[in-house]
Amino acid sequence: MRKNLMTLATLLTAAALAGSVLAQQERGPAAGAGPMGGTGPQVDPAKVTNVTGEVVKFTGGPGQGRPTLVLSVGGKEESYVLGSWRYLAAQKFSPAAGDHLHLVLWACAACPQGNVVAEIQNVRTGEVLKLRAADGSPIFAGRGGRGGPGSFEGCCPCGAPPPAAP
Repeated sequence: MRKNLMTLATLLTAAALAGSVLAQQERGPAAGAGPMGGTGPQVDPAKVTNVTGEVVKFTGGPGQGRPTLVLSVGGKEESYVLGSWRYLAAQKFSPAAGDHLHLVLWACAACPQGNVVAEIQNVRTGEVLKLRAADGSPIFAGRGGRGGPGSFEGCCPCGAPPPAAP
């Protein structure tokens, strides 16, 4: 009886592993590509907008919502959502009011403001903070199953859902 139970347990384990391997193979190379699957990425790195302005305020931190940078651009205040607070803190990003920053924005079809911040340069110090990889994916999302190069899940720090398929 004990031998039969061990044999059954071994067969069930082998079947579960084989099923998992087959499921991974069936998904193909585009698996995990998020909304790219034939509809294109949400972020288009070819459509660039440059913005230079003076920091009015920077809000962000644990429990404070999405980190937001407010710049005075041509006498008008503009807000930019930046992404993960943990990533910004790890990069020691802490702009102060009055800092002069240059932002590189990429078009984002699903974002309410129409773009995402790809990188930020402190004009005075020359320091550059990259928020997006060359393919448009968020650097701050990492590779833990959401985001990272090749994946567009969690694409927009604004929280916009992926665009609907045509």
